Amino acid sequence: MKKTCFLTLMAAALLWMLPSCKPTEDPMSNLADKVTVATAEPTFVTSRTATCGTEVTAENAGLLLEIGVCWSKSENPTVDDNVMKSYKCSKPYNCLLTNLEPNTKYYVRGFVKYGTEYCYGSEKTFTTFGDDVPATSPVTTLEPTEITYWTFIAGAKVEPFGVSNFTVGICYSTRPEFTIEDCEGYDFGSYNNETNVYEVYCDGLSPNTQYYYRAFVGYNDGSGYYNNYFYGEILSFTSPDMPFILDLETYNAYYSGMASGWDYIVAYGRVQCNQPEVINQVGFCYSTDNEYPQYESDLHTTVATPTGEWYEFNSHIQNISANRKYYIRSYAIYKTDSIKYGNVVWVDTY
Repeated sequence: MKKTCFLTLMAAALLWMLPSCKPTEDPMSNLADKVTVATAEPTFVTSRTATCGTEVTAENAGLLLEIGVCWSKSENPTVDDNVMKSYKCSKPYNCLLTNLEPNTKYYVRGFVKYGTEYCYGSEKTFTTFGDDVPATSPVTTLEPTEITYWTFIAGAKVEPFGVSNFTVGICYSTRPEFTIEDCEGYDFGSYNNETNVYEVYCDGLSPNTQYYYRAFVGYNDGSGYYNNYFYGEILSFTSPDMPFILDLETYNAYYSGMASGWDYIVAYGRVQCNQPEVINQVGFCYSTDNEYPQYESDLHTTVATPTGEWYEFNSHIQNISANRKYYIRSYAIYKTDSIKYGNVVWVDTY
């Protein structure tokens, strides 16, 4: 009898407790309601590439395991289609979609893996260009800052396009249509933090020539090579005429004293001239009392006519006196009869 009463009381107590128990919510249930995924609008679409991205907000960031973009030729792409993704979910994700087909419509969605579920953003669409249509590009060609007969400096401005590993440069040609594969020259640039542009120094020009140039961005599509390119618009300029350059130097002289009386001084000079045909002759003028000897008023030797843009020459100065200081300098006479002098050297005889 006592046992029966005890069991009856226990059952009544349990029945009284049941209505007061509240079920605990499963943190892994209804995950899609606790995360918001936004698909970025596709940009910088070319014939074979496009840039897209994903942003996410979640109640529990610790449950974010993947973030990425999926795309397909069919509507509502999923992670079973083409995918670019990252496991770093703390920042918005941007990527470059590659290996696309020209003239093709694509559907793209951002996605995240939140706990055990894949959650998708809204669907976006874009259509790739044909191979014969210029691509929308993140790089802008800037006007040159300096132009000489041999060099020019130009700039390139690059907008973000979902790739962090890329190179920037300028390519140029005398033809109005060209790429880096068939240009006449190209150089890579360095980023200027003050102007936020890439500055590129290019050389190898010819004087008085019209050149076309454009900025480019080379990026790696995963193959290990910078073999994909965006291009900026083509600009042009005409290089100036080559200025006349003549540098003349007296670079050495020494005294050779001999007991036989065959005393002489050997003088050495060199001339650099980009138009050597205008020089009639080179040589040395010298004096013992004029620190800056002149061709017309002091003694001189005639050596030769230069035969190239770089020309070295020397001469023996004879009939010299002992115990004197000789001032010596090179000269060049143009065919117009004007004279240019080099620097002065001196030699003490004994």
